[in-house]
Amino acid sequence: MKRAFWILIAALLVFTGIDANAQRWKLRRYELDMNLSGVAFHGDIGRANRPIPNMFNGFRPSLGITPRFMIRQDLAVSLDLGWVMYGGQDVQGETHSRVYSFNSQAFQHFARLEYYLLGVRRSGGAIYNRKGMVNNYNKMYLYVLAGAGGIMSKSTIKDQDGVELLDNPGYDNTLQYTAGFPVGGGIKLSIDPRWSIGLELSYNFTLSDWLDGYSKEGLSEYLDTYYLLSFKAIYKVRNNRKGRPIFNKYYR
Repeated sequence: MKRAFWILIAALLVFTGIDANAQRWKLRRYELDMNLSGVAFHGDIGRANRPIPNMFNGFRPSLGITPRFMIRQDLAVSLDLGWVMYGGQDVQGETHSRVYSFNSQAFQHFARLEYYLLGVRRSGGAIYNRKGMVNNYNKMYLYVLAGAGGIMSKSTIKDQDGVELLDNPGYDNTLQYTAGFPVGGGIKLSIDPRWSIGLELSYNFTLSDWLDGYSKEGLSEYLDTYYLLSFKAIYKVRNNRKGRPIFNKYYR
């Protein structure tokens, strides 16, 4: 009887410890990504008949931030905010008799859902000390994403002589706004309890043919789209048991 009693006590302690570790993800629900990205744009101007070379035609850098909240261990909602630059240039004889070039600046804002396929924040043998997780468990995360939002863009188009196409009926240099829909995926690698790094690729399709500032009947077969390849530094913010972020006394 005495032996059975101590076995029961030991079992309760083990399961209590597992449950405590399993709930630790609830104290790390907030993250903030800082993104440095490259943009490949597909529109009316550029090497549209050669998709692979067109990926590098007018490749531009961009910056962004992405706050994130973990709804569940394997599901997060995020807000992708980015200052996006993109451009392109026709190549003589490849697509058109013209040679136009364009440069654009845009602000994208997407609400996204992220589903984690690898690295779900369960216990499963994770070991913690005062500085957080100390073993190699769940250091890598793999996820897919989908979302919806808006893109605000303004473009400038010039001919091969560097003259803006102010009199061209297919040119519109006013501010454009349209809906956008990102899909993609990414990978994150934990460095320590506060920081991770990540790489993400998204394909963003839109409902507009004017994001590059140019559209002409009979010329465009598709709406404007762009790829976004992002390198991320990710800061993990602790929260209390009521779900409020805390920035002091980070480690327990």
